[in-house]
Amino acid sequence: MDIMTLLESISFTSIEKRVRVENAIKSKDITIKEIQSTKNVIDDKTMTIVLEAMEQVTQKNSELANVEWLEFVQEFILSESNNLKREASRVVGNIAHLFPNDLETAIQKLMINIEDIGTVIRWGSAYAFARIIVIPKYANSELFNKLSKFCEKEENNGVKNQLIKSLKKADKLRS
Repeated sequence: MDIMTLLESISFTSIEKRVRVENAIKSKDITIKEIQSTKNVIDDKTMTIVLEAMEQVTQKNSELANVEWLEFVQEFILSESNNLKREASRVVGNIAHLFPNDLETAIQKLMINIEDIGTVIRWGSAYAFARIIVIPKYANSELFNKLSKFCEKEENNGVKNQLIKSLKKADKLRS
């Protein structure tokens, strides 16, 4: 079953669709090219299902992703939809270690979202940054200082805690 047929099916709930997309990605029955082809033809709610599936896959098997995954999901970091922002940020966090030299665009967008009034958006950005900052290139960059300052002023413990342990690990990597 191709991705559009699956996503348009009225036989499955949203959760069933996510699981089926996730399994199809894992088994390589759905490729990133096919996922990219859905970008302009499905609504935000349906795209959230796709990004949730990608997040689940990358959480457990990040090596299944390639740089095209990063390029695709970073387009959604500044989306109008909070769900798309959150899931895109989580995918970036899950695969950041694979593409340390390709993260600048994602980082710029995540920096905008980390200041968002929505807790879920800041949490998603913090999730990604917690995984980016332990990459030596970023542990030794200005990003470390920016995230440290963010933690000082962040009032939500869930958001703040996403970063604290990673900043401590990154501090040990700093030269």
